[in-house]
Amino acid sequence: MNKKVLIWVVLCAPVLASAQFSRLRNQPLFDKIPLHFGFHIGLNWYDFNMDLADLSEQPNLFGVASEALPGYNINIISNLRLTEHLDLRFTPGFAATVRNLHFDMVNPFTSEREIITRQIESSYVQFPFHLKFKSVRIDNYRLYLMGGLRYTNDLASKAKVVDDGLFKLQRHVADYEVGFGADFYFEYFKFSPQIRAAWGLTDLLVQDGTPQVEAFDALRNQAVLINFTFE
Repeated sequence: MNKKVLIWVVLCAPVLASAQFSRLRNQPLFDKIPLHFGFHIGLNWYDFNMDLADLSEQPNLFGVASEALPGYNINIISNLRLTEHLDLRFTPGFAATVRNLHFDMVNPFTSEREIITRQIESSYVQFPFHLKFKSVRIDNYRLYLMGGLRYTNDLASKAKVVDDGLFKLQRHVADYEVGFGADFYFEYFKFSPQIRAAWGLTDLLVQDGTPQVEAFDALRNQAVLINFTFE
């Protein structure tokens, strides 16, 4: 009986191994392609990294708080394979976001202390370059880390508008990003959820002499992004 079992195992092993390999290895040559394309969509939460001035020198200003609201983004992916575990990615796209700044201050019109809110909308045309560091592929998934730089043009910037009721941001912005995610290989495409964080390199302040601007020494972007990639 033991010999019969052994013979069946020997005879069936190649078939089982072949079926297992076929099941686990969708698109086995996908990562050998020198250049491929895709897109990703996602949600973003843009906030401010605030470098506050000495508010004791601002007699009518007592504090500032920022509020991040959800936005969305969509990007096109161009992926260049550099090595087995390293890719260069260019992902131009568009992002829309809204942020609030709440100023605890004396209203110049009523002379009463109150919270004055400035809502800031941004419509970003983005040009990010990233390096993607990939782990060894295991079955139908692999993990990765990524990082890079991003230039952004804010189409909704009011930097040149003369209006003291607006809180204005610079039009041209540079950020750096880091993130992580996982690649899942399906029969016809690769799906990759990812989480990224971004921090601004450039000061966003437009020096227009308003009391709200005087509350800051510098103001920069910071953001969390959740993306869903299809390649």
